[in-house]
Amino acid sequence: MTKIFLLLFISLINIIQGQNLLIQNGSFEGPIAAAVTPPGWNECMPTQSPDTQPGFWGVDMPASEGNTYLGLVHNVPINYAEGASQELIESMEAGVEYNCSIDLAGHLADESNAPVELIIWGGFGDCSQNELLWNSGDVPDFVWTTYSVEFTPNANYSHILLQINALTETSTYILVDNFLCEEICPEPVAEAGENQNLTCNDFINLSANTPTNSEEGGEMTGEWSIISGNGNFSDINDPNTLVSNLSEGENIFEWTLINNCGNSSDQVIINYNQEYNFEIPNQVYCLSSFELLSSVEGTWIVDDPLNMDIENTNNSNTVATPLSYGTFLFSFESCGNIVFAQQVDVLGSYPIITGNIESSCLEPISLNVNILGDPGYWDYEGPGEAVFDNILSPNPTIYVDTYGTYIFTYYGCGLSNSITVTFNPENPIISHQPTIYCAFETVLTVNSDNPIGWTFINGPVNSSVEISSPESVSTLIQVSEYGLYQFMFEGCGGYDIVDILFEPIPPTLISPEHEDCLLEASVYAYTESAESGPWEQINGPAEAIISSPSETNTSIIVPEYGIYEFSYPGCDTYSTIEIGFSCTPLFPNVFTPNGDGSNDFFEIKNLTTGNYSESLLTIYNRWGQIIFLSKDYGLSDEESWWDGKTTFSMKPYSSISADRDIEANQLKTVNESVYYYIFDVFNIAQNQPEKYTGYITIIK
Repeated sequence: MTKIFLLLFISLINIIQGQNLLIQNGSFEGPIAAAVTPPGWNECMPTQSPDTQPGFWGVDMPASEGNTYLGLVHNVPINYAEGASQELIESMEAGVEYNCSIDLAGHLADESNAPVELIIWGGFGDCSQNELLWNSGDVPDFVWTTYSVEFTPNANYSHILLQINALTETSTYILVDNFLCEEICPEPVAEAGENQNLTCNDFINLSANTPTNSEEGGEMTGEWSIISGNGNFSDINDPNTLVSNLSEGENIFEWTLINNCGNSSDQVIINYNQEYNFEIPNQVYCLSSFELLSSVEGTWIVDDPLNMDIENTNNSNTVATPLSYGTFLFSFESCGNIVFAQQVDVLGSYPIITGNIESSCLEPISLNVNILGDPGYWDYEGPGEAVFDNILSPNPTIYVDTYGTYIFTYYGCGLSNSITVTFNPENPIISHQPTIYCAFETVLTVNSDNPIGWTFINGPVNSSVEISSPESVSTLIQVSEYGLYQFMFEGCGGYDIVDILFEPIPPTLISPEHEDCLLEASVYAYTESAESGPWEQINGPAEAIISSPSETNTSIIVPEYGIYEFSYPGCDTYSTIEIGFSCTPLFPNVFTPNGDGSNDFFEIKNLTTGNYSESLLTIYNRWGQIIFLSKDYGLSDEESWWDGKTTFSMKPYSSISADRDIEANQLKTVNESVYYYIFDVFNIAQNQPEKYTGYITIIK
């Protein structure tokens, strides 16, 4: 980017004499860009800066002077008022009246062409606002207007600031150009040349800039002078004079230019001494390149140039690269003499190896070696073969074909180092399998990242097995018979074995053990088998009715009391249950043994041989005498109910004894009266003895 600095001055008049105010780049020339301040001016708002126009925000007016001009925006809502500041070449003088001119124009610039003015501040630093020196008032829009700028500062301000000011609450934009006065007289600028260091010769040709004449400044002359040290000039007015007889150490010479506008001086330093400074390492590693540095001009020499390459032997500052390990002697020749010699040892470096020290399932590994200088190569020891994708790479990928421990060694830079890596097989783990009931299939699952597959090992004789997905970590297993089976799963280098037991399980049957005075019961079957049933009766005093034989839950109706047994098949087996149906015996409280065919016997209801056994009926009169005794009463094959006749004599009876004359018993009809009975019986359905007592009235 070309920076153009126009030095302008504004004529300033006071009572005594005129003054010059020197402004840099008053035409605001510079590269056209948004948020870029023209050279010579500094931005005065954070994050953004004024614009070098035209070309942005719809601004296309030609410059009033030159090619570009300044654009400033005032964003009222956020109190953002742009400004441009610069340090004056010479500070203002307090109390002196200054006169100048400036071109201004208002513009829309994507905001509003609301009333706007330019204000000028004086200050003691960039963007400072110590004193308001001048303001333009409302500036006409879209046309350049030239304003006279007059002010008298109250202090010797070193800086000037141009700033936009909106005259309403509406944001606006202003254009600034041609902050102009007549050109100042061009003062000379002296350049004495670059500083030099001499070692062999005590003379040198200096090189300063040539004087130039101008209409404003007139003839320009130049002259050399000695500030310190010593020297004899061949021509003190020649910018390229020869100076000789330099003193040891530092010699300072000054070049001065003079014209009608002023003078300028610049100095050059010539160091003359024979003190040599060299920088060269004593040791380097791994054939690494290194610098050879000398403070004087000359030539570098090495004793073994075939194994040590010097980039440029005639350059005092150059680079050397070893081609082999060993000791090398470097020397430096200057002014026709060897002025320096030093030995450099080129040494090997210990390689540092990092990387994975374990790998599973023969997965390839990556190793990294950190080493200075030239690369080396890899080698290994192990139980199998190892393959490197690049045996010379500091970061190879390595493949092996056998599990075990390998030692990988890197040879480089004169030394070697090793790393041990173990390639572990995978030990798959099969998920636990409980006993499989009532089914001939199950799903086997294994934890394995590198599965090889399932294998059937053992099973019952004549059984067969089908594995649906042998190479999957989850597979369906189907067998033909119940029994114990064994399966194996292989992973990478390891395996696991699982035993699976396939068994039938009898159905679980639920029913009441006894139904009291009911001839119906509900039964329930629970089975692991999808195919089960039907219900079947396998025992009982009569044929029962099973309402829904094929259903797991059903009701059973029996025609008479007794113990019934039923079976229910499932899971290739079956279960049975027994249900006792019984009812409490019913005893009459009166009967009439008169032979009329109605109520002639002491008949007990609800007695069945399927429900009861071992009965004993004992009848007592009011004096406690046994008048009737019958075993298996109501249960005998030839059922005989008591007809009211005695079977014993009238003698008291306390127990069966030898003195009782059974043969003397006479059958006779008892009298009408009330008698007491005791009935002992064993309830088969409830598996318990029972005793019933009561009174019976006989009426004839």
